[in-house]
Amino acid sequence: MFVISFQKNRLLGGFGDRIVGLISVKLISKLLNKDFYILWDKENIKEYFDYDKYDYDKISNEIPKMIKSGNDIKLNNCIDEQKSFKKYLMNTNNIEEFFPHTINYFEVNMEISQYLYKNKLFENRNFLNDIFEEYSKLYTDIFKPTNYLMNKINSLTLNKNNIVGIQIRCGDCYMITNRNERHKTNNHENVGEKLVNIRKICNEKYGNDYYVFFTTDNIGLLNYVIRTFNKSQIIYNTDIIQHLDRKSVISDISKIFVDSYILSQKTDLLFISFNSNFGRIAGLSCNHNNIYNFVDNSKINKKDLLSKEEMLF
Repeated sequence: MFVISFQKNRLLGGFGDRIVGLISVKLISKLLNKDFYILWDKENIKEYFDYDKYDYDKISNEIPKMIKSGNDIKLNNCIDEQKSFKKYLMNTNNIEEFFPHTINYFEVNMEISQYLYKNKLFENRNFLNDIFEEYSKLYTDIFKPTNYLMNKINSLTLNKNNIVGIQIRCGDCYMITNRNERHKTNNHENVGEKLVNIRKICNEKYGNDYYVFFTTDNIGLLNYVIRTFNKSQIIYNTDIIQHLDRKSVISDISKIFVDSYILSQKTDLLFISFNSNFGRIAGLSCNHNNIYNFVDNSKINKKDLLSKEEMLF
């Protein structure tokens, strides 16, 4: 059994980081013919998503019966260390030797499944086809929005066509939840000019018949969007900006999931911050290929979104 684990009192990354790890572990479990489950109790997300099909809580009562000794359970940690399991996945030559414990918990926020596809045992499998298939099912099979979440999504997007998604990741320090941190990107530099360039692209493609869905971790950038686009075109979720891996400001953390879903499932054109996994998973799970780098409007190949670090395919 494989269990992707997001438990309390563990630093596991934001939503995008966690999805990268989840998809990677799910894909490995599929190749190794292991049952896959999601243990997510760091936050309560069941108000927002139905993942009953993979819910570890549904089978947790059976776990004691499955464990005969301490050797039957193993935590495999690969947080911010992509190459931790590289040699193991690439070089193990007997399928029965992979993760032999009865219950294998994983803490992963990196793309590690690629290494298994470099193993001779799986050289006949197509990594890109397989992982794109898993990402395509993110919001249709793995995490299905509840009525509560879908109502919030529909309140923003219902009867709106030609939605252009713009996602700008500025850095943790811009969020209320992360005020004492220094992490920042340079994506906010010349943001007005960048938005004007996006407006030109949108006008050429759609005329005036489009909407702009905007999401960011820096609320100050909203003013630039309002100055650039017609106010009636702008879709913005006004809930408080929060970071999933920090203490919540309010109990309702749905903005994270509403914004991700809209970027992924409701847009026809997408401009993302290339250095942000939040934007990357939206690009990987959306049903189109109109994905561009917010900084310079260059077209992004979905393959280039799979890993921030090493990529062998």
